[in-house]
Amino acid sequence: MNRILMLFLWAACLLAGTMSFAEEMPELATQLSLFSANATENRTLRLNWSLDQQSPAIVKFRIYRGYEELGNFSVLEEIPFRPDSGAADYLFADTLAVPGVSYFYKLSSVGQSKESVFPVVISAAIPLAGRDGGQNTSAPAMILPGEKITLYVRHTAPIKLEQTSPQSKVLIEKQLPAGLYEFEGGNGPVTLKLSGPDNFEKTVNWPIP
Repeated sequence: MNRILMLFLWAACLLAGTMSFAEEMPELATQLSLFSANATENRTLRLNWSLDQQSPAIVKFRIYRGYEELGNFSVLEEIPFRPDSGAADYLFADTLAVPGVSYFYKLSSVGQSKESVFPVVISAAIPLAGRDGGQNTSAPAMILPGEKITLYVRHTAPIKLEQTSPQSKVLIEKQLPAGLYEFEGGNGPVTLKLSGPDNFEKTVNWPIP
């Protein structure tokens, strides 16, 4: 009797393991042959991706965007799936990209109940076309041209931004995640001092011509 019971339990465990393996098999299996991002002449970032093989379980694609390769990403757009036969090419234009900012993108395929993120992160930026105010564009932080004082933090770091003239005041001083931060610019030109890690300091005249 004990031997029969042990055989029954062994068979039940084997069956359960087989079912678990089947449930974990990806329903969104597909092959991504290309995923790229490039700046265009009309100052947008164009994302392209191609699939060698598409799974019929896919409903849509989800594009994620962030400011650091290993930082936080948020959903930028969802693109409907095209059930083409064979290979398929997709295109999306990020018209909200700000010049001078390096963006990072991830892509996922989404089914009825599952999402599969492709293990690829790409990056691209729209050049500032000379409007950098004499700043180092690879610095940990910089002031971007625009109607408002826009602080771009490239990597998570302790950042201090202060206005030194015509009056002195601290706009922000704290550990900031990578991203964009806006401040009111007042009624006229101001001088700003930007400080960061590794003794980084930069004085910028705003607005940037």
